[in-house]
Formats: sequence, structure tokens, C-alpha cells
Amino acid sequence: MNRLFCVLLFCACQSAPPDLRNAIVTRGEFRVTHYESGEIKAAGGEIVSSPRIGGRLKIVHLWPEGETVDVGDLILQFDPAEFERKMLDREGRLEQASSDFEKAQAQRGQQLSNIKRKIQQQEAQRDLATLNQQRQEFASNIDRERGKINLEKAARSLEEARQESIAQEVINRVDLNKHELSIDRNQRRYDSARRDYDRTSVYAVKPGIVVYRKIWKPGTDQESKVAVGDQVWSGKPLLDIPDLSKMQVRCLIGEMDIERVRIGQGANIRLEAFPGPVFSGVTSELATMASPQPGAPDIQVFELVIDIDEQDDRLKPGMSAEVEIILEVVPDILSIPLTALFNREQGFAVFRLEDGDYEEVIVELGEKNATDAIVTSGLSDGDIIALEDPTVP
Repeated sequence: MNRLFCVLLFCACQSAPPDLRNAIVTRGEFRVTHYESGEIKAAGGEIVSSPRIGGRLKIVHLWPEGETVDVGDLILQFDPAEFERKMLDREGRLEQASSDFEKAQAQRGQQLSNIKRKIQQQEAQRDLATLNQQRQEFASNIDRERGKINLEKAARSLEEARQESIAQEVINRVDLNKHELSIDRNQRRYDSARRDYDRTSVYAVKPGIVVYRKIWKPGTDQESKVAVGDQVWSGKPLLDIPDLSKMQVRCLIGEMDIERVRIGQGANIRLEAFPGPVFSGVTSELATMASPQPGAPDIQVFELVIDIDEQDDRLKPGMSAEVEIILEVVPDILSIPLTALFNREQGFAVFRLEDGDYEEVIVELGEKNATDAIVTSGLSDGDIIALEDPTVP
């Protein structure tokens, strides 16, 4: 809070009007300040955004703003209809791929069984041909030659059956691999669709109170708080669950005033809801790039963050606040109330009390704040000046 370097006196000199208010000009510390309106925010906390699942998402449920949530509470719900349909479609495709795989396995088993029987039959024919060949040791040359031919034929048939078995197993393996790949592909697609569906429901991961963010909405030229029925793009920050142990004020500084605002300057914060208390703070962040002012896109502003020193239960996210930024502190300087200044053609004038009467004196001024101004010439320490125009009846 600025110190007044002029002590207000409700005194009356003998020749002065008895009800005229005066002030004594004194030296002291003068604070050059800048005022802005801002909004209370939490310095940290959890940001809740719409899930990154593509397209625009319609909000169908919101946890009430300002209400406390616990871990696991459903705080945000998007319309799941499209994602449910996609998930069920992928689930059906996965079930079909699994069914096709099971059929292919059963078919492979039947084919292997048939080939095994065929091999067994060919082995039996070969063994029989071998036995006959052995029995024809004393047979005619023609019979022995016929037995030899039958044995070779049986051996070839057995080898063909074995080669057929190997070839069929390769074919079956390729076919099963195709079905396994189909299952894997459909499983991944189903898992992705299921994750998207599950992410349409957003649950609290930490306890706290819910604060709605402002978003741009179609057909409007300004931001407003998120609401049920809004359609938002994926990845859009929508809610905050703030950490109330450290609070801040965020305000917008016009480009004409930004030159004098710096990080590390002190500030006084007053709440509109509680006019009495004054909280102290320090400027901590200043945007390096300007952005259009909400509702007035032709005006460029910079966001300023002020850390509040105190921790107080009255500080709630979303509250409106008035911020007094202390731009500069000038030591040992003359200053007077702005109410003592009167505008004249030559400049600003004051009424100084001299020998029981008021005389009009032109003064030169330096920096001003909301209540006072520095006097660089025209007055001296100890002068008495009027806070009202003595010439007005």
C-alpha cells in the first residue's frame, strides 16, 4: 500500500474557511504503481483435457464446478456412441478371425490324419512287397523281376506319400500363419478401439475441487466456460483440479504499459469478494509475445503472472482480483494528493496557504499513482495546500 507523503489535515487556519480540508506537503517514499484486473489461479495442479482420440467430441457429463472430487470420480464424459459402435465392430471382426483360425486348425488336423493313414497304408504295401520279394528267392526270373518292380513301386508310393505330407504341412503352416496374423491385426485394432471407448470417460487422478476452463465456442467472439453439450477437439484443456497450497493472479497488460512491468516487482492484491484484506505478491512470469485481447482482437496484450505470498482459504480459483503492481519506489521525494491538483491552461495548479490566505501556484509534476503525484517544483516541504478549490463558494 502506498504511503501518503502528504498528511491530510482537517485543520482550519484563522483566515481560512472553517470547513476547508488541507494537507501538509512532506517528503517520503513514493510508489509508482499500475492497476490491472485479474483472476485468481492455482500455481499448480492437474489439467484435465479431452482425450486424443480424433475428431470433435461432445461433452455429455461434467462434474459440478467448485465441488470436491476424490480419486476415481467420473469428472468428464464424452458421447461414447461412435466409439462403442467402432469397438463392437472390431470385436466382431476379432471373433470371426479367431473362428476362422479354429476351423483352419481343425482342417489341418483332419488333413494330417488322412495323410498319416495314407503313409501307413503305403508302408504296409512296401512291407508286403518286401516280404514277397524275399519269398521269391527260388522263383523264376520273371516272378523275381515282377516282385522287384512291385517293391520299387511300393517304395515310390511311400516316398510320394511322405513328400505329400511335408508339402501339406507347409501349406497348412502358411495358412495358419495367415490366420494368426489376422487375429493379431484384429486384436490390435480392437484394443485400440477399446482404449478410445474407455477414454471417453475421464476419472479424477487426484483429489481437489473442479474448476472449469474457458474455451472458444462456434458462433461466439469470446471465451466462455466449458459446458455440457459443447463439442471440442481432442487434446483441448477443459478442467483444472488446482493445488490450493500456492495461488497466483493472472492478468493482461496492455502493450502501452508493458515496458515498465518486470519480473520481481512487488504487488498488492485485493479480492472483489472480500474488499478488506490485502495480499502481497511478486510478479513471476511475463509473456514474451502479445496476443489479442479476448473480446477485442484489435488490442494486443501480454499475460502477467503474480505469485501470492500468503496461503489463505479465501483465495479461490476463478475469483476476480484487483492488482496494484509496484513499478518503482522513489525515496525521499515530495508528493501531494491528486485531489489537491486543479487543471489550468498553464498546467496543474495548487492552492497554497500563505499568511492566512490561499494563493494559486503552478506546479510541475513527476510520476503519478492512483492517489498521489510527485512534485518536482513549485512547493516545499511543510507547505499547506488545499484539497478543495477555495474559490468555489
